[in-house]
Amino acid sequence: MRLSVGSLLVFLLTPLINAQEPPKVVALEPLHQAADVDAKVLKTLVVTFNQPMSTTGWSFCGGGPKFPKIVGKPRWKNNRTCEVDVALEPEHEYYILLNCPAGGNFRSAKGVKVPPTPWSFTTLPAKLPNQREQRSLNKKAFKALQDGLAKNYSYYDLRGLKWNKIYKKSSKKILAAKTTGAWTSAVGKMLEPANDIHLYLRHGDKGVATGRRAVDPLFRKHLLERYLAEQRPLGDLALVGRTKDGMGYLLIRGWKQALDLDKVDTALGKLRDAKALIVDVRPNSGGDERLARRVAQWFVRDTKVYAKNRYRTGKGKKGFGPVLDRKITGNTDEEKRFGGPVVVLTSRYVMSSCEAFVLMMKQADDCTVVGQPTYGSSGNPKPHDLPNGVTIVIPSWQALLPDGSCFEGVGVAPDLEVPVEPDELDKRDPIFERALETLRARGEGG
Repeated sequence: MRLSVGSLLVFLLTPLINAQEPPKVVALEPLHQAADVDAKVLKTLVVTFNQPMSTTGWSFCGGGPKFPKIVGKPRWKNNRTCEVDVALEPEHEYYILLNCPAGGNFRSAKGVKVPPTPWSFTTLPAKLPNQREQRSLNKKAFKALQDGLAKNYSYYDLRGLKWNKIYKKSSKKILAAKTTGAWTSAVGKMLEPANDIHLYLRHGDKGVATGRRAVDPLFRKHLLERYLAEQRPLGDLALVGRTKDGMGYLLIRGWKQALDLDKVDTALGKLRDAKALIVDVRPNSGGDERLARRVAQWFVRDTKVYAKNRYRTGKGKKGFGPVLDRKITGNTDEEKRFGGPVVVLTSRYVMSSCEAFVLMMKQADDCTVVGQPTYGSSGNPKPHDLPNGVTIVIPSWQALLPDGSCFEGVGVAPDLEVPVEPDELDKRDPIFERALETLRARGEGG
């Protein structure tokens, strides 16, 4: 079921001013990922935005058993706050998407859509566990969590967080949690200042993130036909093509097991006669670095240090092991080498193992990285079990550039940075065009 009610005619007549800052959700009742919601008490969901909104419509998207039962119609309390009455069940997980591809009626007064925003929460069981035992377990697990973070979290000191203040501010709610699920949710909320998407918790089959990102990859697949004379998919995660003037193109969306590297190898072999090659990883958020290495080996000659890292071995700023080199060795088979100029396209969406790929490609003889800085997040996360059955997954290393500097939260800088506004991508791709201009200026295209 998707509830999307309002005056569509008004929205069609409202000018869309894409250059305006899109509205953001600043408050939710209950909180996103809350796990202590009392189904008997909570009767109304409330969402508040950071700017005046069009009050003629709304889009609470979702369906199935995780979508709450709506009672009546949503309503605008004022031009920033929308409410909807619900009937909830105990011990139930709920999920709503504020705006979605099928419904974008949450818009600012100027017509700018709210980006799709997830909202999940869980209600308490009808019968709570023994609260004395629960509080004791909460305390024991909270102490283990603090010790584990100080000893194992590789970025514990990176952002200058005042951990003792963070623990003190959140301890009352964490220790008073009525269930372990509620404890997990409260801890996830507490850890949000770290803004680390590789730091998260698991309780049963439920994951609780502590860091979130909403990043436009600055890639639009439909624009490829504007620049490519031919293109064909290589499974679900890759695509290959050529421009009219003989340059090759390879898109890789993720370093996942679903990526058919045999097809990628075959495609690269057929592109060896191309004047130049564009490798596009803008919509790639990482995965298995070993898969990324196999592609990068087509372009790197000999053995090169592409990055460094150091592991957390104990508490404190000095609690690290030695700095280790991360190396890549290129293919020795000339039939599996591309020796021409190559351009890699990047955006802020690129992170983790795909950042490693970009760093590998920087070791190629003739590679230019074009686009925007990558996201800056790589932690080699490891699981640690807590006494209450919760697992916290903690980054174990600091990822470093070849010069030894840490790029967490900073990213990998392109050689040529291209400013892009998302609305520009309605008709053209400035990053792709800059890559073509760069190669053609060198005489690689017609």
